[in-house]
Amino acid sequence: EDDSVERFAATVIATHPRQALRMLAEPTRNESDILGAIEYTVNPTLLHADASALRTAARAQASWNYTMPTCDARPATVQVSYNMNRLQRLDELGAQRPYVVTLNGESQVDPATVIDTMIYEHPVYTTESVAARHRLPALNDGVLAYAGAYFGWGFHEDGARSGVDAARSLEYDW
Repeated sequence: EDDSVERFAATVIATHPRQALRMLAEPTRNESDILGAIEYTVNPTLLHADASALRTAARAQASWNYTMPTCDARPATVQVSYNMNRLQRLDELGAQRPYVVTLNGESQVDPATVIDTMIYEHPVYTTESVAARHRLPALNDGVLAYAGAYFGWGFHEDGARSGVDAARSLEYDW
């Protein structure tokens, strides 16, 4: 904004691979090949209070509940509902209603129960993307390092672990 330039000894790029590539003025062939092999899917997401997104039997309600309407479409669209009362122990804190986060289920959720809407993106795991994932640490060169949940299976914990690994590749310890 103020036309100033700052210099750093090292940088960690902790974002989706496609965004990381756009940040690089001249990506190397390795960066293009590896980061470009990891595709993402866009998932419309709702925070809502519609318990019908969960299993009807309370004992069958898991923290994660999924429905796969068909496997014919590629990639298959999976509807996932997270029982936030269970995940965050909200009932123990006195929650008076269910709190559910549902991905890809906007037609299944009563609109009157929607509290908020978000758009999330998640990695798509293919033979190519998993092979590329195993090559990701080779991109960390001591000056530039990459981190993100795509270094593992897409979980927040994978992103945190990859951040620690990126720091170590730059000779910083947790």
